Amino acid sequence: MPGYRRTAVLAAAFLLLSAAWATAQSSPAHVLPAGTAVVFVSDVFLDAGRREGTAVPIHLRDPIVLDGTTIAPAGTRAELFVGGVTLANGTRRPVVVLQQFRTTIGLLPVRSTEPIVPPVKPGAEIAAMTEAAIDHIGSRYSVRVPFPFGLSGDQPASYYTPTPARTAPARVFVRPSPKVTSLPTPPPATPSPVPTAEVTTLPTPAPTASP
Repeated sequence: MPGYRRTAVLAAAFLLLSAAWATAQSSPAHVLPAGTAVVFVSDVFLDAGRREGTAVPIHLRDPIVLDGTTIAPAGTRAELFVGGVTLANGTRRPVVVLQQFRTTIGLLPVRSTEPIVPPVKPGAEIAAMTEAAIDHIGSRYSVRVPFPFGLSGDQPASYYTPTPARTAPARVFVRPSPKVTSLPTPPPATPSPVPTAEVTTLPTPAPTASP
């Protein structure tokens, strides 16, 4: 019985996953592409003397809607950021940028279509475009940032033969053997000379004359 119950549970889980997959496949995917035009409106006066690091409030003029769902209502808050760049001659030049703002599904990166040059009066409109796509699949909305470069699906030419990869041979490390230092060989021992015994010659007695 335990094996039967486990099989039934696995079969039910498989059916649920299959139903979810079929639903996701049957649901059409709608996309609000990157590059969609949006317009922001300045809330305060931005003069040319603002120091770097200052954030100036602005708001979205028109709502962003996808498939009847409001992603960002009109009046959604955003900011202009005052920064700067250093030129080749060392001079610092101020730059005003529009980077991103928060929607109901997350941060949406945007950029202005024209350089923002102070002064900017209250109520001035700032044309911009989205830098990410908004996907709608089933009941889910998400922000998708595209690759900074295009991917090509072209097949390589039939006459092109790729160079086979070669792995470099492994380098075998041989531990050097210790050097043997030869000790000097002592010279052969020279035998000591044997002293020669001295021979003493006694005088021969003279013959005695007989009477």
